[in-house]
Amino acid sequence: MKLTDKLDVLMERRGLTRGSLAAAANVPYNTIVGLYTKGYASVKLSTLRPIAACLGVSLDALADDGKELESPDESAAAVARRYGALSRRSRAIVDGVIDGLAGLESAPEEAPEKVTYIREYVTPAAAGYASPAEGEDYVLIPRGPEVPARADFAVRISGDSMEPYIADGSRVYVARMESLTDGDVGIFFVDGDMKCKQYVEDSFGNIYLFSANRARADADVTVLASSGIMVVCFGKVLLPKKPPMPRI
Repeated sequence: MKLTDKLDVLMERRGLTRGSLAAAANVPYNTIVGLYTKGYASVKLSTLRPIAACLGVSLDALADDGKELESPDESAAAVARRYGALSRRSRAIVDGVIDGLAGLESAPEEAPEKVTYIREYVTPAAAGYASPAEGEDYVLIPRGPEVPARADFAVRISGDSMEPYIADGSRVYVARMESLTDGDVGIFFVDGDMKCKQYVEDSFGNIYLFSANRARADADVTVLASSGIMVVCFGKVLLPKKPPMPRI
């Protein structure tokens, strides 16, 4: 399809004349007429580019006689008409916006941040009260910025014997370890009950699990080495600082 035939079709679609096309594309009227009367074999691409833009087609689609015009897209035609009515300065602004948006569209999307989870066990660690520790009931909670990097799991505390360091109903984060040092707070399984206590062991192997809240000294647990009672440490409670050793 000849270039001039394409111009006729495109101008008709957009309701343009040669004169209005020349004005909209900011191209001399005689240049538009010359395409019909003198031919376009030697016309510069810099001359055709604003005409193609004004008519809403690519330069290649307009200049290549071997290509047919695509079916009109009314929305694109409307945009082209509005674009063609703009001044050169305004079209330059629109071109800049389009270039910016095209850059955003072609930019690789950032991979969404991977969310990891930590187990929070439903069975509470009793801070002063007996609490069953059987089963593996737990829920998954997001490992947010408040979760220490060393934490392996979380538990909810029931009771006030570890206040003010651990409040009743609060969540604590625990790092798994087999042994603690004196004064560490841990989660313990003691003869069928789960406890959150401050750990001390003497040179004879006797274990003392203290309440940080000395008003709840009644909730202390003493396990003599000769008692045969099994004490299992599930891990160390990660606190900002170690509570002071209890005075007994």
